[in-house]
Amino acid sequence: MDTFDVETLTSPKNLSLLFKLSMWWRIFYGFLKVVVGIALLKMIGQSLSDFVYLLMAHELTGPKGDAVLEQLYNIFDTHDITVTYFIACYFLFWGIVDMILSGCLLRHIRQAFPITMSLIALFICYGVFRLTHTHSFTLAGIIVIDIAILYLVYTEYKKMIHTSPNSITINAT
Repeated sequence: MDTFDVETLTSPKNLSLLFKLSMWWRIFYGFLKVVVGIALLKMIGQSLSDFVYLLMAHELTGPKGDAVLEQLYNIFDTHDITVTYFIACYFLFWGIVDMILSGCLLRHIRQAFPITMSLIALFICYGVFRLTHTHSFTLAGIIVIDIAILYLVYTEYKKMIHTSPNSITINAT
């Protein structure tokens, strides 16, 4: 019977593969954010309950649908929240940033690594702050995924720095 081997998972070859997969995931996820941002731009001023109902109408019709979707609709229906430019622009901006930075990381553009690590670290800090108020399991999962991606970006950057012919080494004599 095969056992789980941490050393095999954390080998440089596997970490590099995980790095590439996570960057392609971030590109896909960024694309989804852009699509949602564009859709939200068309919904400016409408209530979020109308937006949720529009997206989930097929699930909410007929016999009792998913209890989670019904609860989500009820929450949005009781709170008068409208789609604003801020929400739409947030999705557009971070979707584009995610796609560009992830593409730069896949091409090993050196400047993209510190920028990406800083942004991910900033989002982790913000996520932890929000987690102290919301206690959301979903948010905790997102934070764990962000920490893993931050680690992968860091290890790839460290590997790139050490193997790059342009890296500068200073010998103290």
